[in-house]
Amino acid sequence: MKLKAILILVAILAVAGTTYYFVTRPKAPVQPTAKHFVWNFDMDELQNVTFTLPKAGNGGLTESFVKHPDNKEFYFDVVNGPEVDNLRWGGGIPILLSGPQANRMILPSATEAQLQQYGLDPAIKPLNMDIKLTILIGGTPVKYEVYVGDSNPDGSNYYVRLAGNTDVYTVDKSWYDVLADIITNPPYIAAALAIDTPTVSSATVAVGAAETISVNVTNNGDVTGSFTLNLLIGGNIVDSKAVTLGARATQVVTFQVIESSPGKYVASINQTHNVSFTVQ
Repeated sequence: MKLKAILILVAILAVAGTTYYFVTRPKAPVQPTAKHFVWNFDMDELQNVTFTLPKAGNGGLTESFVKHPDNKEFYFDVVNGPEVDNLRWGGGIPILLSGPQANRMILPSATEAQLQQYGLDPAIKPLNMDIKLTILIGGTPVKYEVYVGDSNPDGSNYYVRLAGNTDVYTVDKSWYDVLADIITNPPYIAAALAIDTPTVSSATVAVGAAETISVNVTNNGDVTGSFTLNLLIGGNIVDSKAVTLGARATQVVTFQVIESSPGKYVASINQTHNVSFTVQ
C-alpha cells in the first residue's frame, strides 16, 4: 500500500510540474503583420506636389503646392501664391503623401495589358488621379510620379502604382477622397473679417446733428467674403450694412446717426472696439 501511495504521489507531482512548465514557459513573440507601402519617405522631406484629376472639368483639374524654404509651410505654387489653410493641410496631407499603406499588392510586374485592365496606363486611358512629388533625399531633389487608376468593383479601393514600376497595389478609397478634395476644393484660407477701432467725425455734436462713425474692415482670408456690419449704440443695433471684400482687401465703411437727446453715447461695430461721442 505504501509503495502504491508513493507512486500516485510521484505521478501527481509529474503532472503538476508539466502543467507549471507549460503555463510559465516564455511565450514565443507574436510576429507583427508586415506592412506594405506603395512608396515611403519622411514626410518632412516633401518639397512640392502637383495633383491632377485628368477626368474632372474640361480638360482636367490641377493644383500645385510648394514648401517655403524659410518657414517650411506649404503655399500655392503660383506667383505670390498664398499659404495653404493649415486646418485642412496641417500634417495630414504630407502624411498621406509620404506613403499610403497598401491594402494589398494585386499584381507584381504587371504586363501592359494588365495595367490597362486596372486603368493604370495613362497612354491608353486617362487616370483617375496623377500625383507628382519632389522629395529631398540626402539633400538631392528626387521626383516621383504616382498613378491612381480605376476603383475596384465595390468601390472601396483604388489601384495605384509608381510611374516606372509595374507593381500594382490597392489603397483605401478614403486616401483618394481626401487628396481629390484638395484639388476640387483648394485649401485657401477662408474669408475672415477683421474690424479696426471705429472713429467719429466729432467728439461732440449738437442734438439733432448727424454724427459719422467710420471703421476700417479687412478680409484676412484668401477668398472673397460677404459680411454684415452691425452698428450698436448703447448695446442696441441701430443700423446694419452688408459688405463684400475680396481676398486680403480693406474697405472703409461709414454710418450716420442722429441723437435727439443729450448725453454720452458708446458705439461699436459688431460689439467690438467701442468709441464714444457726446451729444449736447
